Amino acid sequence: MNDFLIKSTITLLVLLAVYHLFLEKEKMHVFNRFYLLFSLAFSFVIPFITIEVIEEIAQAPIETENIEILQVGAVVLDETDYLSLALWTLYAVVTLLLAIRFIINIVKISSKMKSKTPIDYKNAKLILVPEKTLPHTFLNVIFINEAQYHSRKIEAELYTHELTHVIQKHTLDILFIEILKTIFWFNPILIFYKKAIQLNHEFLADEKVVTSYNNVPF
Repeated sequence: MNDFLIKSTITLLVLLAVYHLFLEKEKMHVFNRFYLLFSLAFSFVIPFITIEVIEEIAQAPIETENIEILQVGAVVLDETDYLSLALWTLYAVVTLLLAIRFIINIVKISSKMKSKTPIDYKNAKLILVPEKTLPHTFLNVIFINEAQYHSRKIEAELYTHELTHVIQKHTLDILFIEILKTIFWFNPILIFYKKAIQLNHEFLADEKVVTSYNNVPF
């Protein structure tokens, strides 16, 4: 287990450093999106990849005439590793709590989606919410403040921005990283991956707005 954590953490760190040094500032946001997702998947697969090197070692002939065989009784010590047991228990408890929180958040969003009548909008659905909030998406749903929607204070560019998140299925990326964070909650590098993924999503949405509305600065 320690070998897995060390290898995966080093790989995560190296690939993230490559992203920030060479890719983040480049305007190839689609490639960057899949690079980040590949980096996450690859980092947790590489510890299972082993390269076997077979080396033949010449052995000198063994003379069996003068060999004495000694029989030694094996002593088995039944010792419990309480430290490992405590650490695994802590991991299981924290992971369970985070998994419950993750499921509760999904249920809350689903309940909000079901409690309102959706409005069809191109390839998405609009859900009007009473609380003041910035437009945001989950799967194919865009949540928008009800008052701003009826007063038509939301600009067309903002609709396009959020619709891009829906069409490009950015929610799936976030769910993927959130599941990894739930399982590997002790690894802080995943927090930086989530920030990089979210920022790249914004670049992708802004890029779509720029190509749709030529008068919008990028």
